[in-house]
Amino acid sequence: MKLRNVSIACAFALAVPLAATADNDNVDIGKLFTGKDRVQQNELYELSLQELRLAGMRMFTNPFTKADGFGDGNDNPPTGSQGQRGTLQGNGTFQRIGGLDAQTCLECHSIISRRTVPMTFGIGGVGGVNNTVLGAGGNTFVDLNLQGRSNLSTTGVTLSQANIDGRVINPPFIFGAGGIELLANEMTDELQTIVKAAKDKDGTYPLIAKGVSFGSITSTDGVIDATNAEGTANLNPAHDDFLVVQPFGRKGNEKSTRTFDIGALSFHFGMGVATSREDEAIVFDSYGERIEITETDHDNDGVHNEVTQGELSALSVFVATAQTPFAKEADSTALHGRQIMQDIGCTECHVPSMNTNGKNLGLRFPEIANNPSANIHTSVDLTGAPMNFAENDNGGITIELFADLKRHYMGPSLAEFDGDAMFTTMRLWGVADTAPYLHDGRALTITDAIVEHGADASSEANGAVTAFSSMNARDKNAVLAFLDTLRSPDGTFDDLQDLAKNLGENKHGHR
Repeated sequence: MKLRNVSIACAFALAVPLAATADNDNVDIGKLFTGKDRVQQNELYELSLQELRLAGMRMFTNPFTKADGFGDGNDNPPTGSQGQRGTLQGNGTFQRIGGLDAQTCLECHSIISRRTVPMTFGIGGVGGVNNTVLGAGGNTFVDLNLQGRSNLSTTGVTLSQANIDGRVINPPFIFGAGGIELLANEMTDELQTIVKAAKDKDGTYPLIAKGVSFGSITSTDGVIDATNAEGTANLNPAHDDFLVVQPFGRKGNEKSTRTFDIGALSFHFGMGVATSREDEAIVFDSYGERIEITETDHDNDGVHNEVTQGELSALSVFVATAQTPFAKEADSTALHGRQIMQDIGCTECHVPSMNTNGKNLGLRFPEIANNPSANIHTSVDLTGAPMNFAENDNGGITIELFADLKRHYMGPSLAEFDGDAMFTTMRLWGVADTAPYLHDGRALTITDAIVEHGADASSEANGAVTAFSSMNARDKNAVLAFLDTLRSPDGTFDDLQDLAKNLGENKHGHR
């Protein structure tokens, strides 16, 4: 088994402390694997978990080139849809607004902490304003002349502000993703059990998963009425992803790292993921809708089968086994701040911790939305390094995420270009290191983020935010002191560096 032969030494230079870069001991993984072989789904068993993680790390840090399939076919007439996007000023490579905006995942996920000078870099961090995604979900105009347009109109000047037709996304970190996916899977299982019970026996059923309320459903003659259901991306009982907890993406609309990565590879790089059939690929249009492709070269760029399902599996293994955010020891002031958060209602949505029943995350292909236990190809013990989640008394893990994995209405002030103001609760772990905040990075400080996400009376956070805003300076500072204890891990992935070095020595002899 060999991997894509692209050098990512730059990624490892970022992954180690600055002082270590002078000893020239970093690993150029491109020299470890040569040849044309790729990671195939039916050959994953040939790789150990660590080798899978290393293969996934290459996918995450790999600077894709046109030889790999980067970009859309330049001969295609531009339509805005992925596979047919024009390039900025006809440069033939990047568009920047509407995707084709980076060469590697690492470019937008590399800041571990903004608290240090210089900033601390590593693999899997946040992006910052300069890496904000522009135009996701459909872009038909950019207006920088302060003419403005209504967020629901493509005609008429109605706002006095610069505007863009499309989503603006502040890149989050990947840390703790494995625990989040396991928790979401178990919550989905609990909700699907309730749905099954409702289909079997008429009545009204509260929807509770891990103590979080998702409203209720009522069944009559086995037909589900979901009028009072809430908190997941799909509330239509006719759909397979009805009441499926989808914890990824700012909108809470991706059920796994795998589904998130498919969209990201297509949007950012023009890299289509081959399906189980060799003559198909998965790509998405500029509105996030899947395009059915029946060619091995989906975008006519001359490259066939740009990303295999095996490579996608390796990438999802890597992301799921990233390090976990942690909390520094809280002093008396910080502990007081944590109590205040509970008292004023912050922790109703920013739930401090949740417990799973199991400790093993099953990564799946193909994925069945409402059955997270189906088709598992790799199982990961999340109590192992480097995730190191604490095992609870039930044999599962404790996840100190400060979130509920539920979608909430945040009011018109935070609504996106299409008027959508539904967002999944931001996980507060790591918050001290990851400014700027909110979905589009508009909040430059934690205080700004607190105030802005509850500014509207209709926001579900308004009550807690109003209480915070009315507090004295001492109590506000206590809340900030507690949030300051929630930190990011170092993002160095030393275990994979060691593995890469050992593989290099075995392949090429001791250096």
